[in-house]
Amino acid sequence: MKSLFITFFLLIGIFSIHSQTEQEIGSVYIKRAEESFKEGNMDEARDYFKKARQYIKEIEDSKVARIGALLSDDIGDYQKAQILTKRYFDLNPEKSTDEYLEMLELYVHIEEALEAKKIEQIKIAEEQIREENKQKRLDSLTNVWTQRSNMFYLNIDSIGTFNQYNIAIYKLEDHIGLMDHLGQVVIEANTYKHALDYDGYVLFMDDKIKPTRLFCYNASTKKGYQLPSITQFDPQAYDYGKVMLPRANGLLVAYPNNASNVLIFNLNAQEFQKGLDKKEYLKTLKKNDIIEKYNNDLQIKIEKNWYELGDALGGGIHPLYEHKTKLYGFLNTFNGTVYTSNYYSHFGAFCNGKFQIVENNKHLWMDVEGLKYEDNENESGAYSGASTFVKDNTGKYKIVQKVDGKNKLVYGDEQLPMLDDFLAQQSN
Repeated sequence: MKSLFITFFLLIGIFSIHSQTEQEIGSVYIKRAEESFKEGNMDEARDYFKKARQYIKEIEDSKVARIGALLSDDIGDYQKAQILTKRYFDLNPEKSTDEYLEMLELYVHIEEALEAKKIEQIKIAEEQIREENKQKRLDSLTNVWTQRSNMFYLNIDSIGTFNQYNIAIYKLEDHIGLMDHLGQVVIEANTYKHALDYDGYVLFMDDKIKPTRLFCYNASTKKGYQLPSITQFDPQAYDYGKVMLPRANGLLVAYPNNASNVLIFNLNAQEFQKGLDKKEYLKTLKKNDIIEKYNNDLQIKIEKNWYELGDALGGGIHPLYEHKTKLYGFLNTFNGTVYTSNYYSHFGAFCNGKFQIVENNKHLWMDVEGLKYEDNENESGAYSGASTFVKDNTGKYKIVQKVDGKNKLVYGDEQLPMLDDFLAQQSN
């Protein structure tokens, strides 16, 4: 039992000596920290103070509290500096020394710094709230604009070129229609699959190769109507066949399948063109040596073969048929020239000095002298309006117009500023 007591007291002595040694080491580092602080070597002073705190577990010396407070104040750690300054006052009863007064001034400075920091934090928080509210408003306005802009989307897959009448052909799925430059539908895309836009007329067809239904829209009068059934022209005809471009004089030429004559329709009068008095006309052609002869069936003879003479396309051109319904070619009744259909497959109506022709599947133009041209002036004219049809990244179309120097979305009579301008207006 006696040996246990001896061991206990030895351990207490060893612990006391060890603790005393640590305090002494810590005091050395504190002294070095004070010297570095006086010399202005703040980094070095902080390093010494950090090492001192490894040996000084509890601050029981005002010097430790003082240097710690000064170093914390130097780096702006005012909360820690405040705690250490208070600890200094608790450990230093001498209130009349210069050092004490210096620490009082430091404490006042720390209090002011903490108050300023608190005010700054409040300002930052208030500014953050303002920015959050501003962003919420912007998000809300953006959502409002997005909802409104959805009304300006066009239900189309593509749009063609606009003409001087501010209309263009548009496509939706497998059908085509007609739309004006403000996005308003003129002809719904629900019936026709092909269209010809030329010389102020838009001709809609239910099929490009074998159309049975035709609808004409007159751009100048802004009126449309469906053409008569092909059987009203010829009860034996299957369809309209090859349809040529409508012309400015209102004439439309088509070559119905299983028909013995060319179809010429007056788009203005909305009626089939009356056929010529063939017997009297053939007499005139024979008299002028344009044809060799004609027979009682009013067929004409060309190089030993007999042909039916079709109605006039204008400019002296008539189609020629063999075996009743087979198109053989075209006769120029001004000079007797024959254009065979194996080369010149189709002629359109004569207008403004030219025919539309199809030569070896290529669309060209020809005058009465037989001169050919690549192009012809389209009297539908060029678009001069301000609308631009824009496809966005979703593949949808919207109309953009520049109004008073700024781009706006347009649909009919409605207008909507672009997003940035809309947000700027609402902010003001």
